[in-house]
Formats: sequence, C-alpha cells, structure tokens
Amino acid sequence: MRIWWVEKSEKFYNFINLQTKRFMDYQKSVNKEETLICGETYHIYNKAVGEALLFKSEKDYEYFIKKLKRFIIPIANIYAYCLIPNHFHLLLKIKESDYISGLHNIEEKEYSKFITQVFSNFFNSYSKSFNKIHRRMGRLFIQPFKRIAVEDEDYFRILVNYIHRNPIHHGLVLNFSDWKYSSYRIILSNKPTFIDQGEVLSFFNSKEEFIRYHEENKEFIKSEDYYFD
Repeated sequence: MRIWWVEKSEKFYNFINLQTKRFMDYQKSVNKEETLICGETYHIYNKAVGEALLFKSEKDYEYFIKKLKRFIIPIANIYAYCLIPNHFHLLLKIKESDYISGLHNIEEKEYSKFITQVFSNFFNSYSKSFNKIHRRMGRLFIQPFKRIAVEDEDYFRILVNYIHRNPIHHGLVLNFSDWKYSSYRIILSNKPTFIDQGEVLSFFNSKEEFIRYHEENKEFIKSEDYYFD
C-alpha cells in the first residue's frame, strides 16, 4: 500500500507548491519528440489547430473514445483522460513489448517508431472521420503530439488531478463529476471499463482519498503558467 497523504496544513501546501514547480519544470523542458518506451508512463496531449474544435457534438466525443479503444488500448493501459472542445489529455502506460503484438516482427530499435505511428494513425483516423462529418478540410490536430514522461508517484497524482480539473479551469463545469467526457466518474464506478481503475486508485489508497485529493486541490493552483493550453 502506498502511504502518501499529508494533512492540509503548512506542510501540505509546501508539498503541493514543490510538486507544482516540478510540474511546470516538466512542461518547460519537455521534448515534443520524446521517445515512447515500452513499460513507461506518459502524459500525452494535443489540441486543434488555430480556432478549430476537436469535438462539436456528443457523438464526436463518443467517436474519439471509440477510436481510442481501437488504436491505443492494444498498446497501452489508460489511467486517465479528459476531452474538452479544443484539446484532450491522456495519462497512460505503454505496455511491455511482449504484450504488443505488432512488435513481434520488428527490431527493438524500431519499437518507439512503431508506437508513435500507432498514435499518428489514431489521430489521422479521427481527423478524417471528423472532417467528413463536419464538411471541413485540412489538418485537425497540431503536430507533433506532445508527450511527457511521468517518472514518480507525486507527479502521477498531480497529473490525474490536473487532467480531471481541466473542465473546471475552462469554466465548463463547477464540479469534477459534472463533466461527462473525463475518466473521473469512471474511476469511481464499480462497472468494468477500459480505464485501469485499480492502478489509479492504488496511488490514492482508496476511492475516498481519491475524491478527497481532488476536492482539496480543486482550485488551489492559480498560476496560468501551470496550464498546457
């Protein structure tokens, strides 16, 4: 069991401030071409070009998730996600090479290229469908997609909270559970899902602590520099 909780006190706020600084440092230093390695965890995010939207209707959100399951589930475990009109966030772990069928016939040095191509195929497939449905032309996503390696547990927890807080930050809802297109409610659900609920909750020890952490950090970080968009 991971023991991590710090009571809401001066010590707690110092802890959060330190982790926030580390989060911002990750953002500033990220290499957009960072290698995707089997067995490693990443924050992957992308947004629409210019003033375009990625999602214009409920069906668009649902179709994106359908594509996510088709392309990404075979190569990664999904921990958290959030989709809002002009961008999305994913927190996931690339599976070990033995569990990715497409890697069996290529050299190890080509693994990262193969995995990156899967993500490109995912974005391209969604873009083509979106353009056809909404009668638009041209690129939909900014390229290349951005990714940051997640290397410790504190950063993992902050990212889960950050991803779920995104709709609140953008004024779309007031509460985490009010946004339909994130993993927040799914993680708390007892129903089977494509999200790796058990692994996520292990970082918080229980559903109650998961909820508590989110509520305690609902509006704490005020710096605009903290946000990716």
